[in-house]
Amino acid sequence: MPTLGDISGLICAWRRGDPSAEHALFEALYHRLRSIAAQCLRSEPRNQSLGPTALVHEAYLRFRNAERLDIAGTGHFLALAARVMRRILVDRARARRSDKRGGDQTLTEFLDDFMISETDAEEILAVNLALDQLSQRSARQAQLVELRYFAGFSEEESAAAMGISSRTARREWQIARARLREAIDGNRPLG
Repeated sequence: MPTLGDISGLICAWRRGDPSAEHALFEALYHRLRSIAAQCLRSEPRNQSLGPTALVHEAYLRFRNAERLDIAGTGHFLALAARVMRRILVDRARARRSDKRGGDQTLTEFLDDFMISETDAEEILAVNLALDQLSQRSARQAQLVELRYFAGFSEEESAAAMGISSRTARREWQIARARLREAIDGNRPLG
């Protein structure tokens, strides 16, 4: 298992454009990325048509030009990966709901023995909308939700990745959860 220093070195080399570092980075973090993907999918409706391995591979493809990003370290890289995975799930939900795919008909797609319906897509989009609203109100709380809920970071890991104390992370997490629940349950903007 590579050390944090090794990972940071790979990130730096990748940002400089070293293709072998890109491959080595994803290989070194593959199990953690797969764990994040499983966590992202855990928070989605059960009949998701995408498995953790496919989600990691699709995220990898979206990261191909990420050497231009200012990645501060391993925690930041993993947080970005979680955000990319969430965007993939939202994009897929939007595509399922699109009028181009049958108008007002209820769509059910079958892939690899999994199924996702338009109702599931609505649920994914509702969570995404609530998180976007939270981001407008408090970017730090939205980042904390992405780390804790989607990436599966612990309170301490989230605090370290964000550069805040565990106590602050705990307080912000409680507020963020309440605001998201209110927005999702009430189907109204965060106030």
